[in-house]
Amino acid sequence: MYDAKTASDYVKGAFPYKFDRIEVTGGVFSGPPPGYYLMADFQRPREPVSFCLLGEWYCDYPSGPHLGALAHMVAEIVGGGGFYGLAGARRIS
Repeated sequence: MYDAKTASDYVKGAFPYKFDRIEVTGGVFSGPPPGYYLMADFQRPREPVSFCLLGEWYCDYPSGPHLGALAHMVAEIVGGGGFYGLAGARRIS
């Protein structure tokens, strides 16, 4: 996902879907897992995260950004790793 203000012609061609609002909801892990069993990662302590990316964004899928790119962007904004969640995007026709 690329900001439309700084996107080159290559980005505009390679990422054809343009969105003007991306809403992110999810959580960030705030502690280690309680053990090494199968569901341990799902029971980690976490803090809720919710924000909106305004402006125009080029994404590679018609449904919104790639989740890896979104997780990287959230890590830059929140200042930590371990993000999980969903994004809802409004597409510009």
